[in-house]
Amino acid sequence: MKIKKNIITEWLTPMGVLAVSAALAVGITYILYGFTQDLLTERLRERLTAIVSTAAVQFDPDDIQKVWTIEDAEKPEFKRIVDQLWDIREVNKDIRFAYIMRKSNDLNTFEFVADAESLISFEEADFNNNGVIDPEEELPMPGDPYDVTDYPVLRDEAFYEAIAEREMYEDQWGLLLAAYSPIYNNNGDAIAVIGIDVMVGDYMKLTQATLLPFVLFISFLILLLTLLTIILVRIYRERVEVVRELDKQKDELLSIVSHQLATPISALKWNLEMMVDGDFGKMAKEQEKHLKTMQPEAENLADLASMILDVSRIQLGRMKADRTAMDIEKFVEEVFNAVEPKAKEKKIKFTKSVQNNIPKAMLDKRLMRMALENLLTNAVKYTPDGGKVELNVEVNGSNLHYEVKDTGCGIPKKEHDKIFGKLFRASNVVDINGNGFGLYVAKGATESQGGRVWFSSREGKGTTFFVEIPLIKVSTKKDKKANS
Repeated sequence: MKIKKNIITEWLTPMGVLAVSAALAVGITYILYGFTQDLLTERLRERLTAIVSTAAVQFDPDDIQKVWTIEDAEKPEFKRIVDQLWDIREVNKDIRFAYIMRKSNDLNTFEFVADAESLISFEEADFNNNGVIDPEEELPMPGDPYDVTDYPVLRDEAFYEAIAEREMYEDQWGLLLAAYSPIYNNNGDAIAVIGIDVMVGDYMKLTQATLLPFVLFISFLILLLTLLTIILVRIYRERVEVVRELDKQKDELLSIVSHQLATPISALKWNLEMMVDGDFGKMAKEQEKHLKTMQPEAENLADLASMILDVSRIQLGRMKADRTAMDIEKFVEEVFNAVEPKAKEKKIKFTKSVQNNIPKAMLDKRLMRMALENLLTNAVKYTPDGGKVELNVEVNGSNLHYEVKDTGCGIPKKEHDKIFGKLFRASNVVDINGNGFGLYVAKGATESQGGRVWFSSREGKGTTFFVEIPLIKVSTKKDKKANS
């Protein structure tokens, strides 16, 4: 399951990038195409508005004022208006209808003044060639009503300015778009409105044809993204494998080195102890002085070798918990006493508070010591002379909970997320020796037992580390009988 999860994780990021990039490319292309289509349509509306406003000034308002009813169809003024409308159609073959209307007493009903086809022959009017003028083929004549309820632009705006409809419509002639312009009398009053309906099917086909370059563009872009992603995935996987191998070799080297160092360092430490204790005979005071100076350095060297070995085990995943029945109160006392001399050297107030009657539990004593001793040692190390370090231990539910609180230099807030990393030391630490492994080992040792460690800190005020480890109850004979 772990291998499968790693493979999925390795592919997830590159494939996710590809999916997001492809979706982004599609979205951008769609937006660009929509914008282009809207822009071209708006240019078409502007062009039609210019045509109809130019046509509006060609009509004599006096002619229009003399045409009101069907009887006026015999007047020369009506014929002149119709001829002018027909000429407008002839100039531009895409104009399917050209007409003039005026308002009536009903807001939603206009009346025809004239239409470009008002005077065509019977044969021309019989568009379907069935020998009969059907209702839809009847020619508009002066005074004929026209319902404009469904044409709000014509009804509400056309008498005030030249304007084109916002939506196209489709009929037996194809796709059309209408535009209107007011016709003014000599006093500047709008007495009628001229309308033209233009066939825009070819124009829309041309507009839709612009989609092809966008499709080609997005196809090329997705192909390019796919190729780049495949290349990146390969490079990524190769680099991951190289880094893993290097990391493994480094950790194995650390493990080997620390193992090899442990034996001679231990021998050196023991021999120094024997010499200081006089097991090899009495020494001169100067010799004894130098040996006592060397002794703590040898101890530090032994601690460092042990720490490096622990770090390599954590890195290699070999930090396994070996649980045995442990007396927690006695264990805490041992670790506390081991660190206390260092606290006394700095005149630090070193206190502990342990809950009474903590039951024995199945814990790994070595891992427990690694975590607690590192936290206490760090607290003492980074607390100034005369400061305070507290250890509080209690059982909280089914967990062992302890905290180590100090009045040291604290951790800068911007570095909180780095504090458990290897070789990391806070930027405000000055003139204090350390290897940057302590907290990393404490965290690894705690988590190896299913626990967790966290902290709170204020720079210049101090830090408190919290540790919580699940307790496994020690089985007794009664428990075994109950389970059998």
